[in-house]
Amino acid sequence: MSLIDWFTSLFVRESKHYVFTSVPSDVEKIEFKEGQQYFRLRLAEMFLKDDRKLFRTYVPVVSSVVELQFGSNAAQQLPNVAGPLSLSLSENSLGKGVELNYPLTNLVPYRGGTVSISAALLSYCRKDYLQSFLNLANGISSLLTIGQLSTTLKVVDSTVRAIQDLLDGGDKDVRLVFHNTYSGTDSLGGVSLSNGYFVIIGTDANNFATKKLFVKNSQLQFGDDAASAKPLTGYDYMLFSIEAALHRDDFRYFDEYDGLLDMAIEKGITDKTAGDAVIRAAILAVFKSNDLTYVDKTRVAVALKKEYEDRISLRGNGYEKSPQWLQSKITTIDPELTLDKISPILEEYKSDDRLLVDKIIELVSKDKI
Repeated sequence: MSLIDWFTSLFVRESKHYVFTSVPSDVEKIEFKEGQQYFRLRLAEMFLKDDRKLFRTYVPVVSSVVELQFGSNAAQQLPNVAGPLSLSLSENSLGKGVELNYPLTNLVPYRGGTVSISAALLSYCRKDYLQSFLNLANGISSLLTIGQLSTTLKVVDSTVRAIQDLLDGGDKDVRLVFHNTYSGTDSLGGVSLSNGYFVIIGTDANNFATKKLFVKNSQLQFGDDAASAKPLTGYDYMLFSIEAALHRDDFRYFDEYDGLLDMAIEKGITDKTAGDAVIRAAILAVFKSNDLTYVDKTRVAVALKKEYEDRISLRGNGYEKSPQWLQSKITTIDPELTLDKISPILEEYKSDDRLLVDKIIELVSKDKI
């Protein structure tokens, strides 16, 4: 049985008319646009109404699967499991302290199309849960929330099998299930994907004052206003956040870029034409990446070009490779200004990726971006 089938079977058995609502917070609202923002799903908080009693013998777990478009491939399923031992705590630490903001996906470029989110809150018998979750938490599933998704997708199948073993085994109780599909825009009859918080609460939606819900410090609060609201208790719930980011800061660990830059500088010192050819190849490699949006592709490409020209002008003097070289360049390039500059190009060539890339590379090469 696939993970999608597993969640579907839960809805047949367990789904009820529970509370599902967005929750006000201080997050600036952004509606996702294809190729311009990154998407990341977090489990901000999970709560069992009888947690004090349950933690003697049971622990909470949220299992999720996000299905979305990545690169030119078919829709990709990104599974994950969040629970108390994700932080490698000891068995005696279960149920103590505060655990918030489990990342459930990588920072993934939003490609439009359909994004589906399925999740389930379960309580697991402690004796059945501990070893199986330890094995999973210390294994490959953590790879699905960091680094280049194009690289970590190679271990997805193994992760799915490990998660299925956990979900299929042990003594567990299904508390809440959730599924939603985002596609199109609200104004045209679709369901827009936007950032912010949303919550699923295990109580009758007709008898719950959702307008009294707030989020403070990634925790669900209930009260007459945000200032006086207190943490919500007495209900099972899952609080999620959808993050929207215009740029990412971990691209300096993408191996292919610095290698090509080094080669371009080495060749360019003695033969500028040969160096120019290599740096153009490096820029092309950036635009072939599925892990970056067009905004960040442009910023990385500009940073590569600037670094190359700077080193060539110095004839290589003072050049010392370090992981921070690209970071130091790109932080001076404003992502919002970059978006403003390339937006007309994105709009004009949105139906032809090849022409779009060629046009942006041309402008980068001529220092017009």
